[in-house]
Amino acid sequence: MKTLENTTVKKSDSGKLPIIPGTYPAHVSGFDTAEYNDSIVFNITYKIAPEAKQLTVDKMVLEDGNLTQVTDSEGNKVTISASYMSGKEFRGQGVWLTPNPPQGQGWRNRKYQQVCENFGIIFEKTDDDETVLGEIEEADVVGKPAIVKLAREEYEKDGETRFAWKVFQVYPWKEGKQLSSDEMGADVPF
Repeated sequence: MKTLENTTVKKSDSGKLPIIPGTYPAHVSGFDTAEYNDSIVFNITYKIAPEAKQLTVDKMVLEDGNLTQVTDSEGNKVTISASYMSGKEFRGQGVWLTPNPPQGQGWRNRKYQQVCENFGIIFEKTDDDETVLGEIEEADVVGKPAIVKLAREEYEKDGETRFAWKVFQVYPWKEGKQLSSDEMGADVPF
C-alpha cells in the first residue's frame, strides 16, 4: 500500500454532525392528543426553522455515546453554523390539560396555559381576571413559531441506558412568522 502523508481523517472531520443541545427557532409541525384518566396530553412536534443558520454552536463529535467538544490545534473551541439543524424535528415532553380540575388544583394547567400563550394563543378572562382555558386543536398550533429548548433525555430500557432528544421548554419567538400547513409540509430551502 502506498502511504499518503498529508491525507488523514480525524474524528472531528465526521461528515454527520451530532445534535447539539440549546435553544433554536422552530415551528410546530405536528400535533397529537391522548386522554389519560381525567386529563388530555398534547404531544407537539417542532421543526427547527431555517433561521437556525444565523446561530453558531460548538462543534461536537459523538464518542462512545457522549458529546465531546472539538478544539483546534491551539486548544480553542471550534464553533460552526447551526444551519445543519434546520428541518430536524423533535417532540416535546407533552403538555397536560386537566379540564375541571378539583378545587384548589388549577395549578395543574399552568404549563398548558404558558405554552399556549407562548404560541400567541390568547384565552378569555373573567371579570375577576381569571383565565378561561380552551382546548387547543391542531389548526390552532400547526405552523406557530416558537423558540424551543432542546436537550437530551436519558432513560433506562431493557437494562440499557438510552437517550432521546426532546423539546423541554417553549418560549415566544416574537420575530417568527406563522407558516401555513402547506409551508410546514414543504421542505423549506436553507
